[in-house]
Amino acid sequence: MLISGAGLPASADTLRPPLEKQFFDFFRAQCVVGLEAEAMSMNMDPTQENVAASIAGYCACTAQAVVSYLTAEEIISFGVNPEKEPAAGKMRPYFEQCHGKSATVTP
Repeated sequence: MLISGAGLPASADTLRPPLEKQFFDFFRAQCVVGLEAEAMSMNMDPTQENVAASIAGYCACTAQAVVSYLTAEEIISFGVNPEKEPAAGKMRPYFEQCHGKSATVTP
């Protein structure tokens, strides 16, 4: 008799997004929080359409770069300390490209 998974309830593991998506979401959210705080410190309203769009675009770009160009080990290290080498140096050119692509507010 063959046992198949058909008809069985989904486990928590099958409902969890892929690890790359989890990393992307984490880094994007951390970036947004940081840039919104930085915008406010510069007396800018992070909810203003052009500011919010700039922050969202930059953060999506950098988060995608992290999951695209770092290994899982580097991603974890980068998440703990984004200034630690070699990940920081590896990401710098991609972050600069993202900065150039986004408008208005990406310090």
